[in-house]
Amino acid sequence: MPERPRLAVVGCGYWGSKHIRVAAECATVEMALAVDSRIERLEYVRSMYPGVATSPSLAVALDDERIDGIVLATPISTHYDLARAALLAGKHVLVEKPLATTEDEARDLLDLADRQDRVLMVGHTFEYHPAVAYLRDLVASGELGDIHYVDSVRLNLGLFQRDANVLWDLAPHDLSIIFFILGRQPRTISAWGHSHIVPDIEDVAFANLTFGDGISAHLHVSWLDPCKVRRVTVAGSRAMAVFDDVALTEKVRIYDKRFSFAPTGDRYADFQAGYHYGNVVIPPISTAEPLALECADFAQAIATGRGVRADGSSGLRVVAALEAASRSLAHLGRVEPLTHESELAPMLAGASLDDRWAGYAAE
Repeated sequence: MPERPRLAVVGCGYWGSKHIRVAAECATVEMALAVDSRIERLEYVRSMYPGVATSPSLAVALDDERIDGIVLATPISTHYDLARAALLAGKHVLVEKPLATTEDEARDLLDLADRQDRVLMVGHTFEYHPAVAYLRDLVASGELGDIHYVDSVRLNLGLFQRDANVLWDLAPHDLSIIFFILGRQPRTISAWGHSHIVPDIEDVAFANLTFGDGISAHLHVSWLDPCKVRRVTVAGSRAMAVFDDVALTEKVRIYDKRFSFAPTGDRYADFQAGYHYGNVVIPPISTAEPLALECADFAQAIATGRGVRADGSSGLRVVAALEAASRSLAHLGRVEPLTHESELAPMLAGASLDDRWAGYAAE
């Protein structure tokens, strides 16, 4: 395999154009080909990146032996079929989130990638966000104490999707962040939502997850909010941390705040509540672009055969949760059990951005 793999990006819309940009800027890959059925999108790519070849045909990417990896940034409903075709063509594949539309499809892609000995990666970009990696380190260190819950809010006005509701569009980010931070798979999930604009396509949704040991997580996603919100709160017994991705600076804040409830006798009146208010710590966080780190990880995996952080197993965990959430949504919030974590591939060990892309992040 060449030291500088050649990539093709299929789908040149919102996410595809971002992938083309970071691949063109990444020193460890060659952005070789852009594929889209829309001629105007190909014209845009040619105007911005004259050295990148373009084609309206996926077959050009699949049949070209010089193409090592394919990035799929196409509608959700196409992910499984296109990823399967790319793997069968012998290509390494990065699929934008979510990996597939069912757990069975996701498992099939994992099995196929294993048989083909090819990298299967999913676009869980926030697993590469330095602030999210910092939160995972913080949780693992025990500095926050016992984790009570994680709250994730992702709101904006649009963008409406034709083939997916707001859960499948936005919640993959939040689920991947929560699973990555906690390093575990939930036991149950329940979800509820509403369709205000397009019938039968929920544009506002909520979900609740339980993990055992008293840990829970809560999601709120919406296409119908006047304010852009991208916030994750981790509440622990000793301290609390907030990641605000909308903030231009100070993306992580650690609050020395906690609550204690101690018994002093046998009666309810004998319980004593205590509140602690301490300092706010704002740690320095790398400004490396998550999508660029994701691209570098994909390139290095292709070149060296090493695993990637956001691998197919990460995609499977998220798809399994989304599918269960969809069943719950259809039954007005019914609590749904999730596949036991021992039946899923183990989560990737390691809490921080490691040597695989630390050098790239420092550039």
